Amino acid sequence: MNSKENRRSFRIQETAYVHHEVIGEADFLAGIDRWRLRHGNGAGIRSKMMDLDARLEEQLFVLKTTNSKAAECLDLLRSKLDIVVDQLPIFRECKTSLAKGSPQVCDISADGMVFGARSALEPESKLALRLLLETDSRYIETFCRVVRVTDPPDADNKELPVGIAVEFVGMPPTQKEILIQHLFTRQSESLRIRRLELDAF
Repeated sequence: MNSKENRRSFRIQETAYVHHEVIGEADFLAGIDRWRLRHGNGAGIRSKMMDLDARLEEQLFVLKTTNSKAAECLDLLRSKLDIVVDQLPIFRECKTSLAKGSPQVCDISADGMVFGARSALEPESKLALRLLLETDSRYIETFCRVVRVTDPPDADNKELPVGIAVEFVGMPPTQKEILIQHLFTRQSESLRIRRLELDAF
């Protein structure tokens, strides 16, 4: 297994705001960009911004290995732009509408996730999924397919007693790469903390 496949296989527990909507086969086959247009989700602007953000994150990730100071400056500029962009009504609405709910513990990988739900969904059901990661406010919007019903990631959350395992479908490659980098970073942080705890003993 090569290093990229290893990164894709990471599965972490992450707290996130999740919203899912069952969609029909016609919407699913037409693709998420057409679905966004039909539902008035910014006439594709949000999708383009998400793609540009993902490509910028990817280049920053590469630049950090060759010129950390330049990467730090660009990262600060990106953070400043993010603050401005987040104030635009179309982007503020999509995040704040998600954040009105309660975050939940999810098991997330590059290819899919398990989240908690109030009731079971039939395997092979098609969903439109919106996800806001709590750690860094990373917003993800994708189609997915229900693989199986399983135990929920957070057994103590009685409001979401059912686990829904889904496979991401149609996620842009740039956005998937950013998700892989996020998973890799979180996994590295977990390993570092574990090593520190072992060293303390």
